[in-house]
Amino acid sequence: MNEENKIKLMGATRNSRGRPRDVEKNAAIIAAATTLFLEKGFAGASMDEVAKRAGVSKQTVYSHFSSKEKLFSAAIRGAIERTNPEEAVKRVETHSLEADLTAVCEQYARLLLSEDAVAMSNLIVSASAKGHAIADIFWKSGPEEFHARLQEFLQAWVDSGDLDIEDIELSAVQIIALLRGKHHYMRSIGIIGPISEEDILKNVTDTVKVFLKLYRT
Repeated sequence: MNEENKIKLMGATRNSRGRPRDVEKNAAIIAAATTLFLEKGFAGASMDEVAKRAGVSKQTVYSHFSSKEKLFSAAIRGAIERTNPEEAVKRVETHSLEADLTAVCEQYARLLLSEDAVAMSNLIVSASAKGHAIADIFWKSGPEEFHARLQEFLQAWVDSGDLDIEDIELSAVQIIALLRGKHHYMRSIGIIGPISEEDILKNVTDTVKVFLKLYRT
């Protein structure tokens, strides 16, 4: 092997070894930031403390995310990535409209009614008192994508002839509203404690039943 090829091979080896570490650091930074945002709010969380919690240097944090706003956006997108309808449907053994819709609703409900989601909702409301910048980042990085994916899922069943929906966007909004139900509001204002799995599943069952009654062909 000539010297030029040796150099190329060494460079490729360093890059291939470096990528996993880079991905791990990125994940650690996002995880640390998410925890801090929930604990201290957007204003109270600092890039210095994110670096400490993630076990990296402040320079490393900025090499991944050039601002706290972009880090906040990445944290929200990370949560939404875990609720892709395609992933929920993969776990369904026998596919049908009701089975797939239930799987998607269960996944969304667990996110919407989770302690982190309730805390994030309260954080956004608090931050909005000082301006809408953080709320805008949250909406574009999270709920907007969330709604778009749900609409794509519903449109596929409309195209198959199983659902009759004129306004896909409205129907997606209705599902989210039904999944939140009274539990999210009551939890956010402290009337009730953490929402039980039993309550989540009952709400999902009721949501699917109402939705299919409205839109099933």
